Amino acid sequence: MIKSTKEFILWFSAFLIVGGIMWGGSKVLNNYRSKQWDQFVLEHHCVITGTQPSTGFFTSAQTIYQCDNTGIYYRNK
Repeated sequence: MIKSTKEFILWFSAFLIVGGIMWGGSKVLNNYRSKQWDQFVLEHHCVITGTQPSTGFFTSAQTIYQCDNTGIYYRNK
């Protein structure tokens, strides 16, 4: 093979491996955070009291939770 072809295959493979690891890690982390939030909601008897719409391009809509003795929490949808 030509040196540039080998180098291309090497860089492309490295990109796929690193990208796959980052993508998989983000999926695992998001799943963990969702489970932690679900557990918090159950333990603190949280109730959805409303929603807050997106106020701009960089903000997302939020769900408002009222929890026993712990206050009000806003969670992105």
